Amino acid sequence: MTFRLATAALAAVLLAGVGRAAEPEKAATLPPMPHAVSSFGATACDGYLYVYGGHAGETHSYDTKSVLGTFQRLKLDGGTRWEELPGGPIAQGMNLVTRAGKVYRVGGMQPKNEPGDKSDNFSLTDCARYDPAKKVWEPLPPLPAGRSSHDVAVVGDKLVVVGGWQMKGKAEKSAWHNTTLILDLGTATPKWESVPQPFERRALTATAVGSKVYVLGGLGAEGKATDVFDAATRTWSTGPALPLEGKKAMSFSPAAATVNGRVVVNTVSGGVYRLAADGQAWDKVGQAATPRMVARLVPHGANALLIGGARPGEGNTATVEVVRIAETGTPVTAAPAPAPKQ
Repeated sequence: MTFRLATAALAAVLLAGVGRAAEPEKAATLPPMPHAVSSFGATACDGYLYVYGGHAGETHSYDTKSVLGTFQRLKLDGGTRWEELPGGPIAQGMNLVTRAGKVYRVGGMQPKNEPGDKSDNFSLTDCARYDPAKKVWEPLPPLPAGRSSHDVAVVGDKLVVVGGWQMKGKAEKSAWHNTTLILDLGTATPKWESVPQPFERRALTATAVGSKVYVLGGLGAEGKATDVFDAATRTWSTGPALPLEGKKAMSFSPAAATVNGRVVVNTVSGGVYRLAADGQAWDKVGQAATPRMVARLVPHGANALLIGGARPGEGNTATVEVVRIAETGTPVTAAPAPAPKQ
């Protein structure tokens, strides 16, 4: 009884000051993923949660056994077990998105070395579409160059790929990408188009609202403005930097989603933030019970699902957590821009 009371008190403290949380519209608990993974792909499509690939080994240790090519789904309304689906190439540092009832997979990193050997990692050009009705993967035009540690968002009929780098194996230096890629699936013969992007960054996350893709966090993003790409005009603008957590913003490998038409992001601190309606500030709207990085955030009614990822200092987790999002949040301070180098 004491433990239960302490748990309830802790939950109340975590949500204090962030407004009244919306009640979950679906089950409060969901079964864990089949594998404890980080840096994987996840999306919701027609009542199912889909996950693909990811890294199941020790941090910074990559090989053909620790990176997966598995593909599963879970029914969100009352599902009790994960369904195994046709997999594909082993890959991490990629993501899944949904469009018109189908699931899309773009890029990723694939190691070529066996366990115990020196890492030999290559970024993939792979792009494919999964048809749940046929239960098959269909190939799409490959990326112009290998790309991993990026993210992908959907704007109308377009796949928009932002950030990332190209890993070329142990013999060559990795190359940072400085272009955003667009694949218009509404055309008869889709092909990738490149648009210059004002940054070179990986370990980021992205989500779309209307025609705009919000690119959040990543290596080198500490205290810097959020980059916003308008896929309609193909122009870039900026928004507020990620919020402060203690003395600094948590910019490495956050997880973002669009919930009820608003940008929501979770950082490694466990904090959950929503971009204000005017796009100029962040409000705290929740707190994850299990802080994690290199995880995924997926809309779940008025709330969100925080899936997998790595717990700081503890390793990967397979848990799927329902994160309650407050109807009214508490304004927070964005991280200041870094001081210019002397």
